[in-house]
Amino acid sequence: MKQLIYLDHAATTKPLPIVLKTYQDVAKQYFANPASPHHVGEVADDLISQAKTIFTDYFHIPQDGIIFTSGGTESNHLILDLVLHQFNGEPIHIITSTVEHASLYDKCQLLEQQGRLSVTYITPAENGQITKQQLTKAVQPDTKLVTIQLINSETGISQDSEMIGDFCKDHQLLFHTDAVQAFGKQKLSSIFNYVDALSLSAHKIHGLKGVGALLLKQPKEWRAPFQSKTQAGFRQGTIDAGLIASFAVCVNDYITNKNKRLNTLSRLRHYFISQLKHEQLPIEVINSDEEGSHIIGCLSTASYGDYFQQALNRKQIYVSTRSACHSNTIGAIRSLIPLYPTEQHQHYFRISIGYFTTKSEIDATIFALKNSLETRTL
Repeated sequence: MKQLIYLDHAATTKPLPIVLKTYQDVAKQYFANPASPHHVGEVADDLISQAKTIFTDYFHIPQDGIIFTSGGTESNHLILDLVLHQFNGEPIHIITSTVEHASLYDKCQLLEQQGRLSVTYITPAENGQITKQQLTKAVQPDTKLVTIQLINSETGISQDSEMIGDFCKDHQLLFHTDAVQAFGKQKLSSIFNYVDALSLSAHKIHGLKGVGALLLKQPKEWRAPFQSKTQAGFRQGTIDAGLIASFAVCVNDYITNKNKRLNTLSRLRHYFISQLKHEQLPIEVINSDEEGSHIIGCLSTASYGDYFQQALNRKQIYVSTRSACHSNTIGAIRSLIPLYPTEQHQHYFRISIGYFTTKSEIDATIFALKNSLETRTL
């Protein structure tokens, strides 16, 4: 049987064997509710505390600042809920962008429709970047939060977290970033020099689906919505020691191997782009200037993105034509609107490489793309 080539790592990643083993072992042995007062409950709670040290040591934040969630979507929702609670009774305005992940963008629109807050949506400049001038224009007297994703899941374009963070400090604003696509793909150990909160998801870094985190730089500065001691009152519900332990394991794997992992992504990215040029394929890389992005957004006027996706699919090479959260939608792609006219969006497809992608897989993909162009019928 032919080995599949998986190039959709921005959608999800294959769990590491050690992640699966950790979950199974912990779920079998430490199955008790961590909130229970008896011994086995305390043991499960101790295990979660140990897992938290992986995050605290890397991000340099207190343990109470780690709120485990069901994934990136819930983390993005939770930061907005915490802001609503923090400033309850006050007018609340937030600043975000038109190219955010659907979990945050759609939640902002819903809260705005409900009259619970007001939102300014910044459309990035032609290079996909948010500028200081745009932030300055967007800020209002009742602005409480700026939330801008770190890496876009469709274009791979990174935002300047240091500039945005400095702007927020100057204006005494909270800064949250959706780092779901960035963690494990960029060095973020000093990110809390600039941000107040960030969202993570395990399944983007070879962990399991169903677990993520919202990290807070100064949890004591936030008003917890609940009296419960569980997760410092920031989130209710029984937490799964197995999922959390497995999350910590994949985070630790990245931290331990980060230089090797990041070098692999950079090397393969540059190799893919160089081979496109060498073969003179009529495919433009949207974010070709990005040094470290694992997301390679492609646009080809020679054919539609769906054609390339289906042609590669027949060769057991798996890519996407938009973010997984938008996979069932048609029409314009929000992330591309600042960059290209709407009529060009149907020519987009996305390749996202991973830690274990190989040079031979890139060669096979380039060959398949070339073959698909040579054999297509107009």
